[in-house]
Amino acid sequence: MSKNEWELLFIEAVNALRGQTFVPYDTGNLKFNSIKGIWINDSTFRIYIDESVAPYMKFTQEPWRRGKNPNEGWFDEAVRFIANYLTQRLGGMTKE
Repeated sequence: MSKNEWELLFIEAVNALRGQTFVPYDTGNLKFNSIKGIWINDSTFRIYIDESVAPYMKFTQEPWRRGKNPNEGWFDEAVRFIANYLTQRLGGMTKE
């Protein structure tokens, strides 16, 4: 698979992730602008949340002192979603 093909698949996966209700949405900034990917080297692609775009991201994950944070754990679910999406599209298997 070429880098270009991988990038197109990544965009497809992120667009599918953005359609999920477990991804926090208030202004839409986190959901639509901060999920990114970058090549680290010729064979490693990093998928991440750009905290310069959404510096509050880490707080969306944390438990609240009062009540239940409805977004708590969303990032772990997002990682599983992306891994499963890519696995299905590429015909592979995931391990936990």
